[in-house]
Amino acid sequence: MPQFVSPNADAGQQLWILAITFVALATLNATLYAVFATSVRKILASRRAQRRFNVVGGTLLSSAGVWALLAKRPV
Repeated sequence: MPQFVSPNADAGQQLWILAITFVALATLNATLYAVFATSVRKILASRRAQRRFNVVGGTLLSSAGVWALLAKRPV
């Protein structure tokens, strides 16, 4: 059981509310993702834009790798 489900109230009702909320938010998330992807598709139609996107993405991933490599580990 999730930690925020109250044992003093009806667990079934709480879990249904949780499930409905999850499905609604997941649907909203997928819809917004699709709308965003459609708009980005138009922006990244040119080879030049794709190249820039790849360079920026590669730079960010490489930077994250260097940061992780140099990060101090907790003792």
